[in-house]
Amino acid sequence: MKTLLAALAFVPLAACATIPAVVRDDGFARLGETTRAGPVSVRADEVLEDSRCPMNARCVWAGRVVLAATVTQEGRAQQRKLVLGEPALVRGGAIMLDSVEPPTRTDTPIKPGDYRFHIRFDAQ
Repeated sequence: MKTLLAALAFVPLAACATIPAVVRDDGFARLGETTRAGPVSVRADEVLEDSRCPMNARCVWAGRVVLAATVTQEGRAQQRKLVLGEPALVRGGAIMLDSVEPPTRTDTPIKPGDYRFHIRFDAQ
C-alpha cells in the first residue's frame, strides 16, 4: 500500500514534464515548428503577409509572403522577417524562404495550420 501511495505521489509531477520541441533538419516547417537550414535554426512564428496571386486568378502583381521567424545561430536568437524569394543575411551566408504551400485560391482561405514553408541556407 505504501508503494502504491508513493507511486501516486509522483503522478502530478509527471503531468508537468515538458516534451522538448522537435527540430526538423530538412528545411521544412509549419507555423510553430523549428527547422535547420545549414548552421541556422528557424522557427516559423507568424504569417505577416500573404498577398500571392491566387492560382485561379489573373494578377498584375505576383504578390509576396512575409514570415515572422525566430532565427537562432550560435546560441543567439533574433526575430526576423523573411520575404519569399529574398535572401536574409546571416553569419556565413544567407537564408531564404524559397517556397510556401499551399497556393492561394480565391474561393478558399488558408488556415494557419495549413501553411508549410521551406527555408534554405546558401553559404558565402
